[in-house]
This record gives sequence, structure tokens and C-alpha cells, in this order.
Amino acid sequence: MLTKERFAWVWVGALVAVLGAYAGVVAIQTQGGEPSPGVRIGTLAVALSILGLVALGTWLAGRRRADPLDERDLIIERRSAAMAYNVLMAGMILVGCVMPFGAGGWKIVHAALCAIVLAEIVHHGLIIVGYRRGWRV
Repeated sequence: MLTKERFAWVWVGALVAVLGAYAGVVAIQTQGGEPSPGVRIGTLAVALSILGLVALGTWLAGRRRADPLDERDLIIERRSAAMAYNVLMAGMILVGCVMPFGAGGWKIVHAALCAIVLAEIVHHGLIIVGYRRGWRV
């Protein structure tokens, strides 16, 4: 498994775990409930421990020299970045042009964060698919 593919797996896993916990707390608050202090501390602990693991993994991976990127790596990166950019722009158009007329406040903030996270998951998910199935997919 190449370094870029490995990092993409770690990043997608971290995004899903941390922002899944965030979405859970937001869902509890949206239903009118208030998360207990234990849920808040647990969410913070999960987020910080995953962030620490990603930082440790990045530090350990940075100790080695990265392989130079070849044309396959560049093609996979460009294709995944282009698709993620389209997802991000669609989300930001929804958040900036459509939602202000019907929603406000925290709904717009949560939707913007969701668009950013979705674009990152698409970006790194397509990197994984590009390395697994080949760059011609």
C-alpha cells in the first residue's frame, strides 16, 4: 500500500469518526435535548484521541522520505481533487445562495461544515479508489 493511499484511509476514517460524533451531538441538540456532560466529554475525548493518532501517524510517516510522485499519482490526485471541488462548490452554492432564504444561524453553519467534510471524503475516497482499481476508472 502506497503512502498516499494509506494516508487517505487514515484521513477518511478520522473524518468519519470525529464528524460522526459531532453530528450525533448536533442531532441530540436539534431534537431539543441537551447532551449530558458525559456525552460532551466523551465526544471531546474521541475527537482529541483521533486527532492525536492522526498527528502521530503523520509525524512517523514524515520521518521517512516520501517517494517522488509519478504520472499515475498526479492523475489520481487531479481527478479526485476536481471531483471534490465540484462537490464543495455545490455545497457552498446551496449554503450561500439557497439556504439564507429559508434557514439561518446554526443550520447554515452545520450545512457548510457538512459540505466541506463531504468534499474531503470524496477527495480521499477517490484517491483510494484510484489506487485500488487503477487510474483509468
